[in-house]
Amino acid sequence: MKSLNNIRRQCNIVKPHIGVVTNVGEAHAGSLGGLSRVVKAKQELVEGMRSGGILYINADDARSQRLNLKKSKAKIRTFGLGPSADVRGENIKYSSKGITFDANVQGKRVSFFLPTYGKHNVYNALAAIGITTSMGISPINIKRGLARFQTPKMRLQVLSGKGRILINDAWNANPTAMRAGLGVLQQIANNRPKIAVLGDMLELGNISNRSHASIGQYVAKSDIDQLITIGKHGRKIAESAIRNGMNPQKVFSYYRHAPLIAHIRNKVPLKSVVYFKASRKLHLEKVVQALR
Repeated sequence: MKSLNNIRRQCNIVKPHIGVVTNVGEAHAGSLGGLSRVVKAKQELVEGMRSGGILYINADDARSQRLNLKKSKAKIRTFGLGPSADVRGENIKYSSKGITFDANVQGKRVSFFLPTYGKHNVYNALAAIGITTSMGISPINIKRGLARFQTPKMRLQVLSGKGRILINDAWNANPTAMRAGLGVLQQIANNRPKIAVLGDMLELGNISNRSHASIGQYVAKSDIDQLITIGKHGRKIAESAIRNGMNPQKVFSYYRHAPLIAHIRNKVPLKSVVYFKASRKLHLEKVVQALR
């Protein structure tokens, strides 16, 4: 979905029986030309579904409500955490090994385990439950499949790093994903020091400045022990965090990997949990590798 008509062209070829809009977020807002055009691009899947197909929509995502579902030839099903969702998640619990939650599947309550972290991944799992149920896969097999889920590289990978826990989430970044990842940092760290290493979020176009500022504000209101930023836009996160009340002595900004690595080695306590997130161009995975 890098531009308008991409999804439409794909739907003309594939004519999907089953579709899902996980959410309508900021990813590709820059290349598309704004958030309203992200909605327009995802609308192409709504309209491109095969007649009689099934389309899953996130019932809890505000921007997904802007999709015109009346233009779809598919049956509409929803997933979410609220009572109106067709596939509804409940009783979410976090542990050191992952997430447990219940979901209603074909009128039955089923318990699931997901060996990863983050509320956003519960939403992903609910979408997967809906899709696989529509394909005729039994709840017990869905349960087994989710329990064997493996996190893709550089997406919430929890690694050991010489006395510290490193969360490598460096594949790419947008504000929604960054906030979700910072929530995972809170879940994993509990009472250990929480360190956020955040960098430039690219490809955001005209929402770039306010997006970086909003992340700084979010960090300032969280109990993060240190905010370390990298890059020109990353510095805007740091400035916003300070502006919104974070202690300046807990905020550090760098432009290169070497001083960032040195800072973590020398100024971040052992037993800390360190979270890494930025756009691909910043290659934060190299920092993670150096610290391992």
